[in-house]
Amino acid sequence: MNEKIWFEMIDRKYGEIYLTKYLSLQRSLKKTFTILTLLISVSGILGWKYFEDYAWIAFILISIMQLITLIENQLIRSEKEVEEIRDLKMMYTKYFHKLEKLYTEFYFNRITEENATNQFFELKKNDWEKIEELDCKLDIKKFSYLINETDIEINQYLNKFHNYEQKR
Repeated sequence: MNEKIWFEMIDRKYGEIYLTKYLSLQRSLKKTFTILTLLISVSGILGWKYFEDYAWIAFILISIMQLITLIENQLIRSEKEVEEIRDLKMMYTKYFHKLEKLYTEFYFNRITEENATNQFFELKKNDWEKIEELDCKLDIKKFSYLINETDIEINQYLNKFHNYEQKR
């Protein structure tokens, strides 16, 4: 049971860290697209007089702006989706804390294996099913560089907070 709780706990911490990085990426993309749209709009407006004889250039700039606006909805999450991802991250965090408490209590023999098993499956039934439902709905994409960053951060977390054998 110790290993089952441990791996569940680590998987949830991994998910929490990944979602934090994913949210940061989404916010950065949103800012970039907003700035890009603004720059193209302003250049089209301010350049109108300059490109008067070359109306096709202004047309191209306006077309690019419209294209970017259309693509934005396909590449970047909406504000509602970002809020749902934030909620999912908080659900991961709360679930992780419950697992961490259970793991620590069991690891230091404060509860029996039977009690730990019951608590573990109760947590999975009540908390994890809700998390999984929202996770499936959102369809979070996996990016290799975010996965690599998350791997590094999870290893740092484990070395810092759960290195019990060296502390004894």
